[in-house]
Amino acid sequence: MSKIKVLVVDDQQILRNGLTMILNLTDDLEVVGSTANGVEGIKQIESVAPDVVLSDIRMPEMDGIQMLTELKRIGNSVPVVMLTTFDDQGPIQEALKLGAKGFLLKDSDEELITSAIRGAVNNQVSLDPNIIAKALSPTATAEEQITLTDREFEVLNQVAQGLHNQEIADQMHLSE
Repeated sequence: MSKIKVLVVDDQQILRNGLTMILNLTDDLEVVGSTANGVEGIKQIESVAPDVVLSDIRMPEMDGIQMLTELKRIGNSVPVVMLTTFDDQGPIQEALKLGAKGFLLKDSDEELITSAIRGAVNNQVSLDPNIIAKALSPTATAEEQITLTDREFEVLNQVAQGLHNQEIADQMHLSE
């Protein structure tokens, strides 16, 4: 049985190295290349002809969405599984519309990643269970978007700054 050839495209070298090590230890997978952005990813896709691409969605020069768009434009149908640290609805849906065969969070376990790669080769789409709801939810229209009161916005800002519930309550003179 021949191994599934994987190209890893991610701007974080430590992640590329880690994924390469993990995938190469799997009996049926082999990393045939790795690179830091979509521009180099396209070049490597053409030169090493991987069976599947495991790509970050956010990278400099050419991100994963732009790479998917370019692959579609040039008629290359290599399956692409997207990785991200974010679970933003827009990029998930855009990647899937462009033909991505999976969307996983970077902290997905080894089994989920290897399963998504195997599934992509067989034209199956894999989604991290933590992002399925966002991937399948209809995109909010302007009228449906949530509006916050000034008080809610203030709480949200403090959460974004890393404050905990009790700290926010103390600062705002509220009960937790």
